[in-house]
Amino acid sequence: MRAHPVHAGYRMTAAALVCCALMIGAFILMIVAHAAAYWLLPMFAVTEFVVYKAFAVTVRRRRRDVALLRCFGASRSQVFNGVLTEAAWVGMAGAAVGLLSVFVFLDRLTFDLGVFAALVGGSGAVLAALVPAVRASRIPPSGPPVGMV
Repeated sequence: MRAHPVHAGYRMTAAALVCCALMIGAFILMIVAHAAAYWLLPMFAVTEFVVYKAFAVTVRRRRRDVALLRCFGASRSQVFNGVLTEAAWVGMAGAAVGLLSVFVFLDRLTFDLGVFAALVGGSGAVLAALVPAVRASRIPPSGPPVGMV
């Protein structure tokens, strides 16, 4: 059984996870609360930037672990899919925060709203993590240090 890159090495810090989830949740709350349209685009950009930076740092810190996984047979697509899977889970956590905030502040919760929040949270986080996922998939397998053969 092959190891999945999401479960290897350094994890996303709790602070980064909470920050991403809160940003996604606030964006969902703004959409549902019918915030003015001119506030939604900057909020979307800030949310995407926060998620992007969190995954860029995570991939950079996980570089050695991914190289070792590649050495043990993990393909580029497995690494790519692993990062995007982790992003989807972060997006779902943000969708849960958004639904909770909608329920607390606006006192409305429907199935349609839940599906909408899951789509916005998951797809937004995956979209933001595309570039870090490509960078992670391009990490070459590690070999023995030069002169140690």
